[in-house]
Formats: sequence, C-alpha cells, structure tokens
Amino acid sequence: ENVPINETAREILSSTGGTFSVPPTNFYQLEPDTQETAENVAQIFLGLRIQCAQCHNHIFDRWTMDDYYSFKAFFAQIGRKKGEDYRETIVFNSGGGESKNPVTNQVMAPKFLGGETPDVKGKDRRQVLADWIASPENPYFATSVANRVWAHYMGVGIVEPVDDIRVTNPASNPELFDELGKK
Repeated sequence: ENVPINETAREILSSTGGTFSVPPTNFYQLEPDTQETAENVAQIFLGLRIQCAQCHNHIFDRWTMDDYYSFKAFFAQIGRKKGEDYRETIVFNSGGGESKNPVTNQVMAPKFLGGETPDVKGKDRRQVLADWIASPENPYFATSVANRVWAHYMGVGIVEPVDDIRVTNPASNPELFDELGKK
C-alpha cells in the first residue's frame, strides 16, 4: 500500500488490540518476555545489540545497564490476555509495570537509547517510543534500514552484520552510510 517503512515500524510498535483483527499485534504475541522484546526492538529497528548491557556496561559500545533497563521500561506496561477465541491474544497498555536495574534496584524511567527521557505520564509508553523511532530525530532507524536494504541488494551491508551497528564495528564506507541514512 506504499506505506513508508518508518510508518510501518510505528504501527507495529504501537499496536494494540487482538491478534486476529490487528495483525501488527502479533509482534508482541511472539515474544512475551519484556527483556527479549526490548532487545529485539533495538536490534531489529535500530540495528543495535544491547544484550550485553543487561548484566554489565557494554564493553564494545556505549550502552550501560541504566540505558538497557531504561529502554526496557518502554515495554514494561504491555498487557496480554486471551480473547474470546483461546487462540487470540489481546495486546494492550496495562498502565502498570516498571523496569529496575538489578544492581542498584532503582526503577528506571523510559529513556531513548542515546537520547532523552520523554514525558510518558498518562501515555502508552510504546506509542511514545514508536513515535521517536519513526521520527527524523532518531539517529539510528534510517541508517539501520538503509544498511539492511543495501545488504539485500549488494550481498553485504555497509556495516556487517547489519544488526550490529556500533563504534567498534564501523561502516566500510562511513560517508556512504551516513548519506544513505539521511531523511
């Protein structure tokens, strides 16, 4: 339907409703674990592997445990329940749920990776994150998508592997990588 990829990402990440009637909600049915969901979103939509930071500050990148658990907080309020048909899952904003740093036991406020702590009071946190991911202010999404498309057509990404964009895994052609990621 000629929908831009950033709008498709926004629709998937902010989806609410039944998995039968709202197909994008199936993204949240496939992985019910909040940590795995946060890691998958970072890797799929941003090209960033943040898994190391769940136990320690990332040794090859800038991500800290606080970054990890603050990003995970966007998904802490996902609610799931069975529909009338036992095969259907209803995905919704439960309005409750937090993410704690296991070392400090501190409740972490939702924070964009490498960015600000947005106002999420009274909002669906996933919608706030989806809006940021799909926006031109997000420095990761456009370059990640461009890198994946490049890899599809050229057989190898400008950053390889395509889902491991970090300072210690630089682009083979930084100027091209940056140019292709411009909005």
